[in-house]
Amino acid sequence: MDKNELMKLIDNAAQDENVKNDQGLFSALLLAYKNLDDGKEFRDVVRKLGGVISTYLMTHQYKAPNDLMVLAKAVQADDQKFWKGTGISHLFW
Repeated sequence: MDKNELMKLIDNAAQDENVKNDQGLFSALLLAYKNLDDGKEFRDVVRKLGGVISTYLMTHQYKAPNDLMVLAKAVQADDQKFWKGTGISHLFW
């Protein structure tokens, strides 16, 4: 996943009315979008965004708008792809 693809997924998720009504989640999505647009480190933005989305999903019994779920899956897949190449993905298994 590249920066532009992630920005599009964030934008799609942020347009959902349920997301807009959750001020914490909406603010986190806007901050992630802004950080990417400002050229911040992609990996840091993805890591922080993944944490915010995980918290949202846990506190909402894993029910979320479709666009947020698409974003969550993309962030998770990107994170797994990163760790797979480090050799420490199975460190504690």
